[in-house]
Amino acid sequence: PVIDVLDTETMEYQGNGYFAVGGFDWNLQFNWHSVPEHENKRRGHSWSPAWSPTMAGGLFSIDKEFFERLGTYDSGFDIWGAENLELSFKTWMCGGTLEIVPCSHVGHIFRKRSPYKWRSSVNVVQRNSVRLAEVWLDDYKKYYYQRI
Repeated sequence: PVIDVLDTETMEYQGNGYFAVGGFDWNLQFNWHSVPEHENKRRGHSWSPAWSPTMAGGLFSIDKEFFERLGTYDSGFDIWGAENLELSFKTWMCGGTLEIVPCSHVGHIFRKRSPYKWRSSVNVVQRNSVRLAEVWLDDYKKYYYQRI
């Protein structure tokens, strides 16, 4: 979906985002990218869904049976961080597709701080990212390890 931003204090509609697909960098951080020209050609129409390499975690919608066939969430992950990339990789590598649907909009409040209680002795996001790299990146995990 396209993210429509809501003000954190007033819940006022701030405007809609742009139509984009998900990606990631070698720090294993999710990011948005313009829809590539080859994908626009494959789609054929501006209203057609675009295939997306990854999806933002708060926007992930998945068929329950397919989610269970994938093994649901990785129980080795903790609290928050990288689960959206793990589920994205697992979807593509196990026969599914991720799609961004241009006529689908989701209102989102970008928080000023995290709602989670973090253990001070553990960098949970890094721990989850290491697990993601070890389980899903095979020979490409070296690119992640070069950055931590």
